[in-house]
Amino acid sequence: MFKIYWTDETGHAHGLEAEAIVQALQITKQKRDAGYTFVTMVSENPQNAGKPGVDTVADGKTPDGQDYDWSKAGRAGRPRKTDRIITNKDQ
Repeated sequence: MFKIYWTDETGHAHGLEAEAIVQALQITKQKRDAGYTFVTMVSENPQNAGKPGVDTVADGKTPDGQDYDWSKAGRAGRPRKTDRIITNKDQ
């Protein structure tokens, strides 16, 4: 099940449902082509068995044993020694 939402020219929100993703995508395209704004669609994934993303890290490993060293704090500032630095000669 997919839900499609859009806003009309007066700012009022509207929505409807579609059973299949193809139908939902067609409706979304029709609404955008018609000039509606804030057109979006959402769905709950019935195939999803757990929370999205990594929900547990123990001793630097994810539940499936993969190394996990990402941190938001580590993404700012100077590069890590394992980061690939692109220089002009690499391009």
